[in-house]
Amino acid sequence: MLWLYLHFPQLQLDGLLAQSAPLPPTIIVSDKQHVVVQLNDAARQLGVKIGMGLGAAAAMSTSLSVYEFKVDHEQQRVEELAQWLYLDTADIHISAPCGLLLKVSNMLSLYPNLTHYLETIQARLLPQNVQYHYGLGHSPLAAQLLAQAGYDKIDEDKASLFAAVGKLPIDALTLNTRQKQQLLRVGIKSVQALLDIPLVELGRRFDTELVQYVGRLQGKLHHPVEFYQPTETFQRDLILLFELENLTYLTKPLYTLLLQLEAFLKLRDKLTLEIVLTLVQRDAESLCLKVGSAQGEYRAKKWQELCQLMLERTQLSAPLQAITLRVDEFCESHNQNEDLFSEPIGTMTHAGLLSLLRAKLGEQAVYGVTVLPDARPEYATSRCEPSVQALHSSFTENKASLLRPNFLLAQIQPLHDKVTLLQGPERISTGWWDGHNIERDYFIAQDEQLRRLWVFRDRQQRWFVHGIFS
Repeated sequence: MLWLYLHFPQLQLDGLLAQSAPLPPTIIVSDKQHVVVQLNDAARQLGVKIGMGLGAAAAMSTSLSVYEFKVDHEQQRVEELAQWLYLDTADIHISAPCGLLLKVSNMLSLYPNLTHYLETIQARLLPQNVQYHYGLGHSPLAAQLLAQAGYDKIDEDKASLFAAVGKLPIDALTLNTRQKQQLLRVGIKSVQALLDIPLVELGRRFDTELVQYVGRLQGKLHHPVEFYQPTETFQRDLILLFELENLTYLTKPLYTLLLQLEAFLKLRDKLTLEIVLTLVQRDAESLCLKVGSAQGEYRAKKWQELCQLMLERTQLSAPLQAITLRVDEFCESHNQNEDLFSEPIGTMTHAGLLSLLRAKLGEQAVYGVTVLPDARPEYATSRCEPSVQALHSSFTENKASLLRPNFLLAQIQPLHDKVTLLQGPERISTGWWDGHNIERDYFIAQDEQLRRLWVFRDRQQRWFVHGIFS
């Protein structure tokens, strides 16, 4: 068996570096021990080192940017990378907290050679803007140790790979501090010195846990591996370099996430009808914004336009610290069957216009209108879900002689102006069965401003305006 291990030493820092260049001296500090776990080149030039305390690092410069280490962020980022690599390789194991173990043996039948396979993996990681080291080994543990030591060489010879592992110091082993001290106490300072001891002799002098560890390292004992299964969702988090109080500055960071979504959907030939934006505010509840597309979309530019309209009517209650883009459901891409000789009318589809209106005004403000079989004007129409296609009426009776205005007033108003009756009366007397009965004589009238009005007279001979003709 041949294994490939990918070690990502600074995933959280890579996310910050991808937003801006150059980045000021920046360190990431563990929340428990308050020591430096990640740093950029600018901080390294000041003399800051991995493992240095926060106080000592802050004394190096007054312009040092400090971020808290987020374990959840790193774990989620590793899962995202596994999701990308799953397009090129099948057997992936997520090795906590910041590594991926790939089973190479089964994939070599699909690639010309090991070099081509590794180049494919590297090409998939290139747009992700992450720093990593890799190592090959005939056991998962050997590949992990070489990757964490920065081996970065293509070599599948078993003897040379184990020789490279043997040159590592004892501190390179993923053992606890007590076990390492026991080995150093008896003069075992390199991995090769440990491997030279037979497992039987090792079991007499040390505990069973160390024997099993060496057995897995040599490939003589089974190494338990649970292979990754990709989820059917898309989620990306982005911690902002600076807190934002104006959402207009969110355009560039948001577009970075939308480009990742576009690549994700294109590779799977999928669309999505809705994306969910979560705005993480400082010391305040996060804002959850749902942006929809009526016909399904994958392009980052189109989603950017819809998100911009949504953000224009969104108010922050506290400075913005991070954003999350999530997609829970996907749909199949649709192929538009158009007539070869038909000319396109306009540049926007019905669904595109509907998406823009909903993003600008809100979903509650955009609705469709359906016709109901009721003679009362107030109940003749009803709100419905807007349609992206032209609907044909299901009524077959001829209503050409009945003129109705396009605009009904929200509230019926008394008629005070002088009008001239042009057509009518048309009596509507119905509704006795549900308690909303009406008895009215409707006329088409024209006022002094030459407006065409739809007016009626009730049984008490009172006159009202109900609608206006366009």
